[in-house]
Amino acid sequence: MKEIRRRAIIIGDSTNNTLSVVRSLGEAHIDQILILKCDEDICFVSKSKYLKKSKIYHIQKIEECLSILQQLRDNKWIQYIICSFDEAAVFVDSQESELSPYYKTPARGKHIGGLFNKDAQCKLAEECGLTVPKSINFHRSDCFDDLYVKYPILLKPLNSTKGEKGDIHICQNQNDVQNALAEESHCSDFIVQEFIDKEYELDCIGVRTEKEVYIAGAVRKIRHYPWLVGAGAYGLFKPIQELDIDVHGVSHFLERSNYYGPFSVEFLHKDNKNYFMEVNFRNEGLAYAATVAGANLHALYLTPDMEIDKNKVHEVYMMNYSLDFLYVKDGTISLWTWIRDFLRTKCFININFKDLNPVLCYYKCKFRQKLHS
Repeated sequence: MKEIRRRAIIIGDSTNNTLSVVRSLGEAHIDQILILKCDEDICFVSKSKYLKKSKIYHIQKIEECLSILQQLRDNKWIQYIICSFDEAAVFVDSQESELSPYYKTPARGKHIGGLFNKDAQCKLAEECGLTVPKSINFHRSDCFDDLYVKYPILLKPLNSTKGEKGDIHICQNQNDVQNALAEESHCSDFIVQEFIDKEYELDCIGVRTEKEVYIAGAVRKIRHYPWLVGAGAYGLFKPIQELDIDVHGVSHFLERSNYYGPFSVEFLHKDNKNYFMEVNFRNEGLAYAATVAGANLHALYLTPDMEIDKNKVHEVYMMNYSLDFLYVKDGTISLWTWIRDFLRTKCFININFKDLNPVLCYYKCKFRQKLHS
């Protein structure tokens, strides 16, 4: 009997989100093809050793990936499309009917549709039994005075593809809201949400396969940069059995969303409650922490008969050292505290000691730029 061959087609950008899936698949010796959208590969994703024997296609507009996917149709392979940034996820969702006869697509021929919208996510999460902060939709042209809100509030983009981290604001009063909206931004639609003064944030990392929704664990974020609203700079990945996460509620959410593949779910923890924030229907950089902890979710997705020994998934510290070191520079933490945290970290988001080429190329490029400046 002929062996079934499987491979991943990654539609990624030049970020650690893409490197995390490339490395996880590479460590499992799974074939992969990369469609890389960027003007310049600033993270040198294409230099990963795991892509040496792989096809890499460079595109500048997301629409260009469609003709490449048409070329890559091949009935000798079962091919899984994995997206690592929001724009790609939205575009592939819009092309489900054309792509699903030839590929294992994220929605298997259906659509995620409105669930890229945070308000729709919150409504579904509530229906699935998850605890959701109170929220209201707001358009930039609306009069904020007409909204009844209790401060403090969190103002953030309604749709993650139409906003950036800089569009997220914590507002203590109406003056803060006016200042936030006065900042230069391309975001028009926001969600105004009850601000949860969190004890900590949890980033749950999981995958949905044909067999199950499996959440390996979550990164408990210890430091963000910028503080409170920024990306995770330092944290601890903990196995799911050590966390009080409503796994059934999350699984129900994923099943109703029609989504398959790697995903993450963000919660804020306060007073023994986990408040649902959003689901990312794509791969993210922190997913590699699960691989280091003993749960290679990307390999599980492409290898349906694979089994992860869930009892062996263990705690792992993760760090984005270049972000986290900014806290030493501004005096928030001491150098010795940072060195201690660095030495106990086993998962670095922006460097991989098994795959050094991307970071070496990055610093070579920086060095050349300084020489010529």
